[in-house]
Amino acid sequence: MAQAEINKLQAATAWDSKGKKLGDVNDVHLEKESGIPAWVTVSLGLLNTRKHYVPLADSRFEGDDLHVAWTKSVISDAPSVASSTELSPDEESVLIDYYKLRDGAEA
Repeated sequence: MAQAEINKLQAATAWDSKGKKLGDVNDVHLEKESGIPAWVTVSLGLLNTRKHYVPLADSRFEGDDLHVAWTKSVISDAPSVASSTELSPDEESVLIDYYKLRDGAEA
């Protein structure tokens, strides 16, 4: 993925699967092996300073908007992650399990 595409993703406004605005994308996190964007962080609302990790699986772009595959309540209830710069393998595994991203997992 080209840097310009990553910049566009980082400047996007995120929307949940029901069309509710989540907020601006804070950070884009790449897969270590492939360099492909795998996660974004989003702060939900004006007073929410916690960055919520949201997987990019099944997401889509429409103009400057990023539409993700989960509802705001699911994202809000996601496990807290200590790091805002890079996910540890353990943190990523917890999030993968939470969002049911493993092969054969039911969403």
